[in-house]
Amino acid sequence: MMQARPAVMRESALNVDRIKIFSDMVSSLGSSLRVLDVGCGEGAIGKPLLKMGNYVISIELPTIATLAHRCGVPSVVAGDAEHLTFASNSFDVVIASEVVEHLWNPHNFFDEAYRVLRANGYLIIETPEGKGSLLYDDHKNYFTVERVKHMLGTTFALCEVERLKATGCAQTPTIILLLRKSSSEKTD
Repeated sequence: MMQARPAVMRESALNVDRIKIFSDMVSSLGSSLRVLDVGCGEGAIGKPLLKMGNYVISIELPTIATLAHRCGVPSVVAGDAEHLTFASNSFDVVIASEVVEHLWNPHNFFDEAYRVLRANGYLIIETPEGKGSLLYDDHKNYFTVERVKHMLGTTFALCEVERLKATGCAQTPTIILLLRKSSSEKTD
């Protein structure tokens, strides 16, 4: 999708709304933040955060990382969302836009996000909402706000929920969740 129609993807109303929500959420957390953009794609979310004065490093699957670099994503590395290759306590914010529904084991991603986030860091995820999302785009998991809260237990606290309506390009409603890393130690 990145290679075929990046301009169309960037200009969609859904993308404009998503970018604003992510930008507003990150802006509310401070400035000059260290942000990890997991599953960056063409950089639609990460590039605006970089322009806001944050340090953004992006990670994408090896086959897509090269395309992301060609789309102008700065600081993109090849990797896997379920096994992040960054030191513990490295980032203030981890973002994952339209990623968790594609993962074989989203619990691994949540554990890794927790590990790489600094104390009281933030995780922002965007995902289609509900079982209907399993019907398209090779989604392996579905999420609701309650399901995410249940999966995360006490490791993250839910701070904010934003919803986007289904559109022509998003076949189900979308949720964007701002979560704060718990200050208590993670228990297995």
